[in-house]
Amino acid sequence: MKTITISPDEDGVRIDRILRKSLPKTPLSSIYRFIRKGIIRLNGRRFKQNHRVKTGDTIVIKVREDDLLPDKKHETEKVASLVHTDFFCDNFNVIYEDEALLVCNKPAGIVVHSGTGHVNHETLIDCAMSYIRQKAKKGACGEPVLVHRLDRDTSGVIVIAKNKQALRKLHHYLWRHDFEKRYIALCHGYPPDKKGTIDLSLVRTHERNRGMKVRVGNGGQHSLSRYRVLKTQKKVSQINIELYTGRTHQIRVHMAHIGCPVIGDVRYGNKELDALLFQNPVLFRRLYLHAGQISFRHPVLDRKVTFTAPLPDAFTKLLNAC
Repeated sequence: MKTITISPDEDGVRIDRILRKSLPKTPLSSIYRFIRKGIIRLNGRRFKQNHRVKTGDTIVIKVREDDLLPDKKHETEKVASLVHTDFFCDNFNVIYEDEALLVCNKPAGIVVHSGTGHVNHETLIDCAMSYIRQKAKKGACGEPVLVHRLDRDTSGVIVIAKNKQALRKLHHYLWRHDFEKRYIALCHGYPPDKKGTIDLSLVRTHERNRGMKVRVGNGGQHSLSRYRVLKTQKKVSQINIELYTGRTHQIRVHMAHIGCPVIGDVRYGNKELDALLFQNPVLFRRLYLHAGQISFRHPVLDRKVTFTAPLPDAFTKLLNAC
């Protein structure tokens, strides 16, 4: 059994980051599994992986020391071999790379991190690790870490830090809202105006058999998006959306709230309209939300950089079919 007491310097930090720092030899997938099973407790209670701790909180890990350690040789070989698989070739697309950053174009359908329930090295971050290790050969290499996240079914540009120094600076820029994120969504219907601002409070809920869900409600987290209609085609709108906050499922909830649910959104969308649309066998069934562009200050070059991911062919095909 291991006990961790939260210090004043750690106040407000996400608990999964505390655990990762305190258990450096334990795979993150194992940490998340321990959280789900209640093997790790916070002040005697279960908690969610994104919970933020407070000074004086006590974390108790009721597991044998041996169970905290991975089979290093097996794990290393498994990650190293990923670069030679079809999964890697199909899902890992580098937009930009230097000594500090790896910027990728994530396809829809791949999870970014094992914490989402995938523990078989079929995530974007596993691909990044395999890629970096292959380039480093037998030399030392850092551990890539996601700077931000995208939902599994969202495609587009995503930034990975190659070292802790770069990650620390980029997280500071995120905290100051110095990241500019622009998305393209194909939605059912039309917004009330050609352009506008959506300013709402979002509340997280947990639905049995469906997991976490977000809804508009008082007392939640402040969320702000700005949108601009780029094109309308019959009853479909192509919309540019700029995020000013980065709440979970923010765009999907915001667009549904103004009567323009994102096409293919099985959680917040319109199932009836989706079913009618996807009767066309030419169309690909997916969430039609794409992270098209991101801008931020480079942690080493100390100047603004912008990266874009081209619109997937499925978006153009859907618009042409309407």
